[in-house]
Amino acid sequence: MIVTIRRGLFVAFLAIFPFLRPVQAAEPPPTAAITSKSTGSIEISVQVHSPIYAEVDRSSTLSLRLAEALAARGFAITQDRAKAKAVLTFRGEIALLGGPTFSRGVKVAIGDAVEKSLQDAKDSDNLTRSDVVQTAAAVAINSAGLAGAITPFWQGLYLSKMASALGEATGIKAGFNKALTGDPRGICLSKCEDWNKVNQTVYLSIALQDATSKQEIRVLTKLFADAVVPQAVLDHALADGVNAIRLIDALPGGPK
Repeated sequence: MIVTIRRGLFVAFLAIFPFLRPVQAAEPPPTAAITSKSTGSIEISVQVHSPIYAEVDRSSTLSLRLAEALAARGFAITQDRAKAKAVLTFRGEIALLGGPTFSRGVKVAIGDAVEKSLQDAKDSDNLTRSDVVQTAAAVAINSAGLAGAITPFWQGLYLSKMASALGEATGIKAGFNKALTGDPRGICLSKCEDWNKVNQTVYLSIALQDATSKQEIRVLTKLFADAVVPQAVLDHALADGVNAIRLIDALPGGPK
């Protein structure tokens, strides 16, 4: 009887103070919940654009992966911009807005988000650099772009700490998801079905500059969910961006 009464009092207490309820991690949103659109495509050629300088802005890790992917497809790679026939650059930002944690919004460069999440993984999980930056096998660019059955250049990275890394930009280092521990007031005044949800957006720009012209496309990828998973949105954006890179010549004996 005493146990029953105590349990009833505890349930009543939580009803009065809902913000003290245990936080439960939100389920990752389905891929279909992520929307994305791009502005066109970029044509790239081994004959015309090699040697090439490749860079993902503010990320040495992704820059190295991109260069390796291009090299696997026959491009000569140079680390000197001045000696390159062309420069291929990826740059952009991840923005989070909404929910109790990101009510004021936060915007971080893609490269910074990747490098910070890798460092957080290394620091907090007792991992080595090689653990968090695994070697991706079979990296290549096929005739349609860099995707499909071919391993994308960013795979093998330990990016599960990205949400926490972005949370630090707000001054919060905390347990994530389902409102990122909830509204501290424990109340909801309007649009209560969406009060935990966060707009997660990746703005990606890809440019190829050679001696005579510049090709550039933009990719806009979005998710509105109570699971804060910027790494999933970034993965989708990079896939769409890389798919828009068209290789217009093929290696001898390779895919046409």
